[in-house]
Amino acid sequence: MEVSIRVFCWMLCGALTCTVQARAQGQALVKSARDFVQEFYAWYVPRALKAHEGPAWDLALEYKAHAFSPELLRALKADSDAQAKVSGEIVGLDFDPFLNTQDPCERYECGTVAKKGGEYWINVYGICSGKRSETPDVVVELMPRGDGWEFVNFHYENLIKDHPASADLLAILRLLRRDRRESRK
Repeated sequence: MEVSIRVFCWMLCGALTCTVQARAQGQALVKSARDFVQEFYAWYVPRALKAHEGPAWDLALEYKAHAFSPELLRALKADSDAQAKVSGEIVGLDFDPFLNTQDPCERYECGTVAKKGGEYWINVYGICSGKRSETPDVVVELMPRGDGWEFVNFHYENLIKDHPASADLLAILRLLRRDRRESRK
């Protein structure tokens, strides 16, 4: 009887240790994800605020391509390429897809992080004139890749009510691609 109590105690201690380690790993992943997104916005926003030729997100595609999933990177490049071929007409994105605006705030900060399956969704809030938006300007979806992270999609809660089929960047890029194909017919 004494042996089985000892075995039970050892098993219980092992299970508790595993639980504590898993929780610590989960918290470390959340912090790592938040840091990745915050670092991207700290790099990107000053560039988005500067006047330059072409959209600011082209700079992210050029200098931070490794931060995007292959699908998202391909779709963004295709949209950018299509727009570059046309002058005087907008055939691609007409807003900043990482900030969900045409008029960026001076700064953006991460809010809550939610794990959904294998992805992490992070609310990002604009800080305009020192005041934080009440709702997220964009919800970033990312997933772990190797020892880092990659952006998988960007979601726009302000579009969900009126445009549920196009409330995220990948959906919008698919619709724009379809519209460009149909206009060539």
